[in-house]
Amino acid sequence: MEEILDLLDWNMPSEVQAKGISLAREAKTIVPFLQPLTSKHNKNVWDNCAVIIAEKSDEELRPYLVELLEWLQDMNWPGAFCILDRLKKYADHDSLCKAVSVCIQEAKKGSDEIWVSNLSALLQKQSG
Repeated sequence: MEEILDLLDWNMPSEVQAKGISLAREAKTIVPFLQPLTSKHNKNVWDNCAVIIAEKSDEELRPYLVELLEWLQDMNWPGAFCILDRLKKYADHDSLCKAVSVCIQEAKKGSDEIWVSNLSALLQKQSG
Protein backbone atom coordinates (compact mmCIF):
# COMPACT_ATOMS: atom_id res chain seq x y z
CA MET A 1 0.00 0.00 0.00
CA GLU A 2 2.91 2.32 0.76
CA GLU A 3 4.09 1.98 -2.85
CA ILE A 4 0.63 2.85 -4.19
CA LEU A 5 0.46 5.95 -2.00
CA ASP A 6 3.91 6.94 -3.32
CA LEU A 7 2.48 6.84 -6.85
CA LEU A 8 -0.53 8.98 -5.84
CA ASP A 9 1.65 11.91 -4.78
CA TRP A 10 0.68 15.07 -6.69
CA ASN A 11 4.39 15.74 -7.26
CA MET A 12 4.64 12.67 -9.47
CA PRO A 13 4.10 12.88 -13.24
CA SER A 14 0.44 12.49 -14.24
CA GLU A 15 1.04 9.09 -15.84
CA VAL A 16 2.59 7.82 -12.58
CA GLN A 17 -0.41 9.14 -10.63
CA ALA A 18 -2.74 7.42 -13.12
CA LYS A 19 -0.90 4.13 -12.54
CA GLY A 20 -1.30 4.63 -8.77
CA ILE A 21 -5.05 5.24 -9.18
CA SER A 22 -5.34 2.12 -11.33
CA LEU A 23 -3.53 -0.01 -8.73
CA ALA A 24 -5.52 1.54 -5.88
CA ARG A 25 -8.79 0.52 -7.53
CA GLU A 26 -7.85 -3.08 -6.72
CA ALA A 27 -7.48 -2.40 -2.97
CA LYS A 28 -9.88 -4.40 -0.82
CA THR A 29 -10.55 -1.46 1.50
CA ILE A 30 -10.67 2.31 1.26
CA VAL A 31 -9.18 2.80 4.74
CA PRO A 32 -5.65 3.67 3.51
CA PHE A 33 -7.15 6.41 1.32
CA LEU A 34 -9.16 8.16 4.06
CA GLN A 35 -7.06 11.33 4.40
CA PRO A 36 -3.74 9.69 5.24
CA LEU A 37 -1.69 11.78 7.66
CA THR A 38 1.89 10.59 7.77
CA SER A 39 5.06 12.58 7.22
CA LYS A 40 5.28 11.12 3.69
CA HIS A 41 1.60 10.77 2.71
CA ASN A 42 -0.74 13.58 3.64
CA LYS A 43 -2.40 16.34 1.63
CA ASN A 44 -0.04 15.53 -1.25
CA VAL A 45 -2.10 12.36 -1.96
CA TRP A 46 -5.59 13.47 -0.89
CA ASP A 47 -6.77 14.54 -4.36
CA ASN A 48 -6.03 11.13 -5.81
CA CYS A 49 -7.35 9.33 -2.72
CA ALA A 50 -10.64 11.19 -3.17
CA VAL A 51 -10.83 10.07 -6.82
CA ILE A 52 -10.41 6.44 -5.74
CA ILE A 53 -13.01 6.75 -2.98
CA ALA A 54 -15.52 8.54 -5.22
CA GLU A 55 -15.60 5.52 -7.54
CA LYS A 56 -16.74 3.18 -4.76
CA SER A 57 -20.30 1.98 -4.29
CA ASP A 58 -22.57 3.25 -1.54
CA GLU A 59 -22.22 -0.14 0.14
CA GLU A 60 -18.44 0.19 0.21
CA LEU A 61 -18.66 3.75 1.58
CA ARG A 62 -21.35 3.15 4.22
CA PRO A 63 -18.99 2.06 7.06
CA TYR A 64 -16.85 5.16 6.51
CA LEU A 65 -19.42 7.93 6.16
CA VAL A 66 -18.26 9.78 9.28
CA GLU A 67 -14.64 9.70 8.08
CA LEU A 68 -15.73 10.93 4.65
CA LEU A 69 -17.74 13.74 6.20
CA GLU A 70 -14.66 14.80 8.17
CA TRP A 71 -13.13 15.63 4.78
CA LEU A 72 -15.68 18.43 4.53
CA GLN A 73 -14.28 20.28 7.55
CA ASP A 74 -12.32 22.47 5.17
CA MET A 75 -13.36 22.73 1.54
CA ASN A 76 -9.86 23.98 0.70
CA TRP A 77 -8.44 20.55 1.51
CA PRO A 78 -7.39 18.57 -1.56
CA GLY A 79 -10.18 16.22 -2.63
CA ALA A 80 -12.91 17.89 -0.56
CA PHE A 81 -15.09 18.81 -3.55
CA CYS A 82 -14.66 15.36 -5.07
CA ILE A 83 -15.89 13.77 -1.80
CA LEU A 84 -18.72 16.31 -1.55
CA ASP A 85 -19.87 15.52 -5.10
CA ARG A 86 -19.80 11.78 -4.35
CA LEU A 87 -21.76 12.18 -1.10
CA LYS A 88 -24.40 14.24 -2.92
CA LYS A 89 -25.10 11.07 -4.96
CA TYR A 90 -25.23 8.79 -1.93
CA ALA A 91 -28.57 7.00 -2.16
CA ASP A 92 -29.27 5.97 1.46
CA HIS A 93 -30.40 9.32 2.80
CA ASP A 94 -31.14 7.90 6.29
CA SER A 95 -27.65 6.53 6.89
CA LEU A 96 -26.09 9.71 5.53
CA CYS A 97 -28.28 11.84 7.81
CA LYS A 98 -27.23 9.77 10.83
CA ALA A 99 -23.56 10.21 9.99
CA VAL A 100 -24.06 13.95 9.39
CA SER A 101 -25.77 14.22 12.77
CA VAL A 102 -22.77 12.60 14.47
CA CYS A 103 -20.43 15.01 12.71
CA ILE A 104 -22.55 18.06 13.48
CA GLN A 105 -22.39 17.15 17.18
CA GLU A 106 -18.59 16.86 16.90
CA ALA A 107 -18.38 20.15 15.01
CA LYS A 108 -20.47 21.94 17.62
CA LYS A 109 -18.30 20.54 20.43
CA GLY A 110 -15.32 22.05 18.67
CA SER A 111 -17.14 25.27 17.75
CA ASP A 112 -16.46 24.50 14.10
CA GLU A 113 -19.21 26.53 12.45
CA ILE A 114 -17.69 26.16 8.97
CA TRP A 115 -17.92 22.39 9.19
CA VAL A 116 -21.54 22.64 10.43
CA SER A 117 -22.29 24.88 7.46
CA ASN A 118 -20.61 22.48 5.00
CA LEU A 119 -22.55 19.51 6.42
CA SER A 120 -25.84 21.39 6.30
CA ALA A 121 -25.19 22.40 2.69
CA LEU A 122 -24.53 18.75 1.82
CA LEU A 123 -27.90 17.69 3.24
CA GLN A 124 -29.69 20.45 1.35
CA LYS A 125 -27.99 19.53 -1.92
CA GLN A 126 -28.42 15.81 -1.33
CA SER A 127 -32.15 16.06 -0.75
CA GLY A 128 -32.65 18.65 -3.48
